[in-house]
Amino acid sequence: MEMSYNKRGFTLIELLIVVAIIGILAAIAVPNFMNARVKAKVARAYSDIRAIAMANEMYRMDNGSYPNESEDHPYERGWAEAGIFWLTTPVAYMSSIPTDPFERVDAKYEFPTPLVYETGTGRRGGKNVAYCIFTVGPDGSENGIESANPFFGVQKGGGLNNTYASSNGLVSTGDIYWYGGDCSVAQNLVLDGKVYNGTCPPNFAN
Repeated sequence: MEMSYNKRGFTLIELLIVVAIIGILAAIAVPNFMNARVKAKVARAYSDIRAIAMANEMYRMDNGSYPNESEDHPYERGWAEAGIFWLTTPVAYMSSIPTDPFERVDAKYEFPTPLVYETGTGRRGGKNVAYCIFTVGPDGSENGIESANPFFGVQKGGGLNNTYASSNGLVSTGDIYWYGGDCSVAQNLVLDGKVYNGTCPPNFAN
């Protein structure tokens, strides 16, 4: 006795429908995944910068002033420009130096060493009495704070739209920063079109 099987495959139209559905789902999922990654990096930057600020304050309590400025690649710098290392040795105010999750577009392959948060200082009477900690943010461009003199004048980008604002889109232009210490050293500091004399811009305002 012979048994017959009715075999039926997918038609071309059915396959095209399945492929279209998969494409639509991918188009929805990929941006959400990328947004989640950016949000996680921003949250990490906020947490790291707060931790560095707290370590700065503990350092000042013991030493009477804040550490020197620190470039984004302090491993390539001398002691005078690697102040962030002062927070780990000889006294450990931090267990380790956090790496910056946002890579600078213009220096991505320039240095072999890890990228860390950049810092700048405000000085009075030969002492570092104020500080600024910042990262370039999701756009990867340093268009806000200048570590060489973060308490004076117009910063990079003409002083307009320099701070990161997630409300402008997750990959908004601008830097994420934190000002601390005696901000009376601020003179005509311009950020986001606002002038600050003797006061600091709000931290994580956006």
